[in-house]
Amino acid sequence: MAMRRQQGFGMVEVLVATLLLSIGLLGLASLQTYSIQRSNSSAQRVAAVELGYDLLDRMRANRAQAIAGRYDVQIGTTPTAGDLATTDVSQWKARLAAALPDGDGSVLVEAQIATITITWTDTARVDTGSGSAGSFNLRTQL
Repeated sequence: MAMRRQQGFGMVEVLVATLLLSIGLLGLASLQTYSIQRSNSSAQRVAAVELGYDLLDRMRANRAQAIAGRYDVQIGTTPTAGDLATTDVSQWKARLAAALPDGDGSVLVEAQIATITITWTDTARVDTGSGSAGSFNLRTQL
């Protein structure tokens, strides 16, 4: 019985290799998409943190007015510009709206403790279906 030498690849081997390569590439593509979504979510959170600390710095620079409650504002409201405190809050609210999707914030000062809350729609989390509300809370003594 003569042995035949195999030459090249058979069609089945080529199809199996192509299938495995395709599955691997699809996995890498979905991993890349997930990574980009999480990166966008992280960038939104960093922007919220920076804006929260920006207002806190403004409040500390104008401490007497902050302790007096001149920086207090609720989500959904924007004070009309007048003194430095209301101007700071108005500008802060405008920056929140510009930097974050549906960005808004609130400030409450009680007994020299400032609580700054920032909310936004986390677009990356909406795409994955795991939720839509992003929030950042900062609480500190003035």
